[in-house]
Formats: sequence, structure tokens, C-alpha cells
Amino acid sequence: MESPEELPHGILGHWAVVCHGFNIASIAGSVFVIISVIWGCVRRPVLYKLTTFRLSAWIALCDIIYSACQLCTYDNYYMVFLSETQLRVIYWLMSASTLSFAFLSGCIGLQMILTVVFKKGHHHHRIEPWYGCVSLFLGFLITHPIMYIYKLVQWRYDMQVFHVYDNPKYFNIASWVTMWAWMFATCAFLFVTAALVWWTLATVNKEKMGCMVLPEGESSWYKSPAAQMSIGQRKWQRLIIIRIMLYPLVPIVTQTWVLCANMTPVCPMWLYVIANIMPATQGMLNLLIFLGNPALDKSRRRIVDKLNMSIGRRKHISLCSISSTVNDTRVRSISSFTNTDDKSATHLLV
Repeated sequence: MESPEELPHGILGHWAVVCHGFNIASIAGSVFVIISVIWGCVRRPVLYKLTTFRLSAWIALCDIIYSACQLCTYDNYYMVFLSETQLRVIYWLMSASTLSFAFLSGCIGLQMILTVVFKKGHHHHRIEPWYGCVSLFLGFLITHPIMYIYKLVQWRYDMQVFHVYDNPKYFNIASWVTMWAWMFATCAFLFVTAALVWWTLATVNKEKMGCMVLPEGESSWYKSPAAQMSIGQRKWQRLIIIRIMLYPLVPIVTQTWVLCANMTPVCPMWLYVIANIMPATQGMLNLLIFLGNPALDKSRRRIVDKLNMSIGRRKHISLCSISSTVNDTRVRSISSFTNTDDKSATHLLV
């Protein structure tokens, strides 16, 4: 068997470098999201009441924990010298952060079910303050048996995985009870939620659109009767729901590959690579969705207006400079024309 120096990234090879870059980008994007949420809540405390805006910081925290731990696993030379307790801690943090992230996305899916599908917004408002703390608590509580449930945990640098020495049947049952069964149920719930929301948007008619309850966003017009709503307002209402619904889609896109890799008896190389790459992109995907959050509509419009004003001011200055240049040229042409002698002037006029 080759040494860790000869296999710095295991069987992933150059794909580990790609995952390394994705994780660094995810950490940077998640830090930006957390700072933006804190700054936004300080400047505008009303933003704290918006569920997706507040949960974005918790989701970013889970992404930071997972990406930081995954960065460690790409360095075989570092992993082989860790103690078993340290390996269990990294294993636990990766599993707990992933499951907490799925639960947080499930809370946003529950919000969409209660508000958009069943129009029971009052139930959502009762329980939504507990979304963040309960999701993190359950994620770390369900996965904490990893710290003591297995006989021995080691790092296989040739396969780039945590290797558990225990009864295979017992390991499969324990891993599904402490992690993958919950992840499978959450992804299935999010898939059903997405289908119900899309079906609701596809079947709602013009008259009922004015009575639809929005989960978040500006509320100055969406409670108006449908007859008083313009086509642009109805499109904007649908767009708010679609943008919020992007949050629960991230675990479906990223964790489905990991589930398939764990359910396959012999995981093919392409699936193993995708199962490592997709979770590394969670922070970047959540950053893009956060930038489109309806809570930031006013801030985005303010930024766009300032940019338009600055661009318009530059265009005005450039047009003024061009017009002044043209006027100066005309003045010089007229003066040169009037200063010519009579013969040349007659010749020019003819």
C-alpha cells in the first residue's frame, strides 16, 4: 500500500483540488452571508422577523462547519496523524452540520407548506421562532452517537474515507438510524413540498392569486383583490414564492448524490466524485439564493438606483463634454469662414 505522501489526496486525485477550491469559496460565501444578516438585522430589525433571512445565517454556519471539516479530509498526511477521538469529532461535525442544514431547509419547506399550500400562516408564525435552534439541536443530538457507538474509527488514506471497524450489518443499521434515514426523509419531504408548491402556482387562477398568502416579502399590495392587481404584481408575487422555494432545493441537489453513493453496494468512481463535489458547493449555492432573497429587494433597488444615477451622471458629463467640443468646433469653423478673402468666400458659396 502506498504511503500518505504518495497519495496526498487519495483516490480523488485532482478532483480533491477542485473540491478544495469549492470548499474555500463556500466558506467565504457563508461568512459573507452571516455578516450580511447581522448587519441587516442591526440596521433594519424588522428583517429578523423574516424566516428565510434569519435562517440563512444558520445555514451558512452549517456550511462553514462542513466545508472546514472537509478541507481537513483532503489532506491525508494530516488525517493519518489524528487520534481516534479527533477523527470521531470531525466525523460527527460533518454529519451533524449536514443533517442540521437539511433540517433548516426542511423548516423553510414547512413554511411553504403552511403558507402557500394550506394558507395556515398563523400556525407558521407560532413555531417559526424555534426553527433555527431546534434544527441545530436535533442535528447534533441525532448524530452524537458517532462519538461512542462504533468500536474503532480510522482514516483510510488510500480510499479517502472514515473506516469503521465493526459488524457490517450493525454499522449499516447504526449509520442509517443516526444519519441517512433522517436525511432521506428530509429530502423526500422537500421533494414533495416542491411538487406541491409548483402545482399550487400552476393551478391557481387569476381570481385566487389576490388571496394567496405570501410566505415573505413586501406586503403592501399582495393582499389586494385580484381585480386591483396588475399583471406585473401577479408575476412578482409568483417570483417571490419561487425565490424562497429555491432554499429547500439545495439539499435535494447536493445530498441526493451522497445518499445514492451510500446506498450503492459498490460505488462507481463517477458517483464517488460527484458525492464529494456537490456538498462542497452548498455554501456557494446558498450565497446565490441569499442574494435573491425577497428581504433584500429594497436594498437591491437602492443599489441599482445609485448605480443608474452614477452611470447617468457619467453619461450626462460625457454628453456635455461632447456637445461643448462640437460647439467649439462650429465656432472655429464659422470664424475661419468669415476671415477668408472675398474670392475664396464667393467660391465657397457657389
